[in-house]
Amino acid sequence: MLGDFNTDKVTLVKADGTVAKEKIPALVTGKVIFTADKRLPVEVGDYILRELPSGLVEKYEVRNPKFYDVGQGLDAHFQIEVVRAGTPQAQTAVVQGITNNFSGPNSRVNINSTDNSLNVSANLTSEQLRDFVEQVRPVLSQLPKDTQEVVGAQLNTIEEEANNQTPKKMRVLAALQSIKSVVEGASGNLVAAGIISLISALI
Repeated sequence: MLGDFNTDKVTLVKADGTVAKEKIPALVTGKVIFTADKRLPVEVGDYILRELPSGLVEKYEVRNPKFYDVGQGLDAHFQIEVVRAGTPQAQTAVVQGITNNFSGPNSRVNINSTDNSLNVSANLTSEQLRDFVEQVRPVLSQLPKDTQEVVGAQLNTIEEEANNQTPKKMRVLAALQSIKSVVEGASGNLVAAGIISLISALI
């Protein structure tokens, strides 16, 4: 019976965006994800990602992870109650922050459409920019070499603006757009997916 849990391979991402474990054998159903990985460090508020054959990624939020030691004709296993978090997203870029919070003057979400625009909020602060740089810079090495160079240069630009009392919104916008465009080309890279998510949190 445990072999039935090997249908899918999923990734566990902690609530803070840290990738806890990849390629976890699992069985994904509508509202419950089953796995025989007894040591899985899954908690309420974590996320589980499943890549589809199309290259899109489904994102599920963990609501109630239940561990069963024995019973129901199975060995020890998890039955993780989840809810679908939004529509499938192209797996181009996560690392930190896969939670989508919508607030402020530029809040938006697109259903069955792609939004390639970026709007920098008037409330964008130097602290937010520094936080973005501090989260992205340590994971640059996990991106393709040519992508690293472009992203690194744009991070320098954002860091310069973060050190200004009043960041120039258009310069920040151009840098974010450049990063977004280049990491979208790193198809299948979870780090790239995380960077795109972080950019979405800024706009």
